[in-house]
Amino acid sequence: MTVIVAEEMASANLEEIFRHLQPEKYPCVEFLICSGSDDSLLDAVPDSQNVRIIHAQSDSRIPLLWRDGIRAAQADKVALTTAHCIPSQDWIKQLLACPLEGGQVAVGGAIENIENDTVIGRVIYLLRYVRYTRSRPSGRADDLAADNALYRKADILAHEDLLEAGFWEPSFHQRFLAEGKSMAFDNNLVVVHRNCYSAKQFIQQRYSHGVEFGMARAKTMSTPKRLTMIALSPLIPLVFTRKIIAAARRDKQFNLGLNRDMFWLLVFVLAWSMGETVGYVKRQASQS
Repeated sequence: MTVIVAEEMASANLEEIFRHLQPEKYPCVEFLICSGSDDSLLDAVPDSQNVRIIHAQSDSRIPLLWRDGIRAAQADKVALTTAHCIPSQDWIKQLLACPLEGGQVAVGGAIENIENDTVIGRVIYLLRYVRYTRSRPSGRADDLAADNALYRKADILAHEDLLEAGFWEPSFHQRFLAEGKSMAFDNNLVVVHRNCYSAKQFIQQRYSHGVEFGMARAKTMSTPKRLTMIALSPLIPLVFTRKIIAAARRDKQFNLGLNRDMFWLLVFVLAWSMGETVGYVKRQASQS
């Protein structure tokens, strides 16, 4: 198995991540740190035979870092996470026990949030991971968070047209399911989100991810549908926010109201929505 940690603006977490990963205990597991950070920020990466740093451009986002790691991985199975997540002490042991046999192509796990988090960290968690808490039952799944997931590498590499743009897991998941393959969610496979983004950094990240998402969706749309999505783009923030609030209320451990959490949630959703609209427009312009 190869473990791929995408490090984007979260080098401060690397020391604790490797305390939990303990690569010295798993000599048959390959550990890849994919990062665009300067080497001076990666001092916590251990100098070990089974640990490598895969260098990327300084502006590389997480899907591109995952792509580079997947391509460099030497094992048949790849476990993905980010440096914004701290794995549980038994994470490697749990991953090694996942067989990924037959039609099952992936298994994903739960993402919990660090206790007493900052407002920004808490809102980022709600925005990205509220659907993947430990309260979600284990079983077959149509979606997973690649921030805590194990995949068969060959199934990913079979879709090089998608991988060229980075490992955007929703696109791959759709392909897997269309091929009749299955995925599973295991709430015993746990990482803990510990955010390192500033508000400005995350706004920029949401916008650029929104652009990529919009362009990816637009590729599968007819011209009339793309134009319709552009016309309806003012509704994207409303739809997105309602989905997040509904998921938070289902979990019953989150209390969203008209407070600072809601303010920053709307700011981040607007950044994504603007990016998604730009993605539709860019794709439409390229077709004109």
